[in-house]
Amino acid sequence: MEEAWKFDILRQEARSRRLILEGRIIPPYPRPYHDPLVFYLVLGPDYLSLEVSRDFDGDNFLAYLARLWGPPEEGPRIQVGGRQDEEEGALQLIEHQFMPDLRPEMLKRLAGLLGHPLPGATP
Repeated sequence: MEEAWKFDILRQEARSRRLILEGRIIPPYPRPYHDPLVFYLVLGPDYLSLEVSRDFDGDNFLAYLARLWGPPEEGPRIQVGGRQDEEEGALQLIEHQFMPDLRPEMLKRLAGLLGHPLPGATP
């Protein structure tokens, strides 16, 4: 049986050229950390940019996503918030590039992954 990651969308903003989603990811197993696993996603005209918490569960989610959609062109980049000598609040950033005419398909795949209807995604 495939893992069942769930998503809690806290903010959704559809702009003319971008869809922005922000929320929490609930892993298919008990999360050992106190802080939520957060994500910030931007779907542009020809790219999908995703930031997730930098921890064990964030790594697991990115591995899950790579199994579904294939690996991104580049490995995750680490973005550190706050002090540079601390990892608290660090995020991993991945980007998937696609041809602009494939945006409707990417939107449909994203809606399926999130289990949440998105503006412009057809079932």
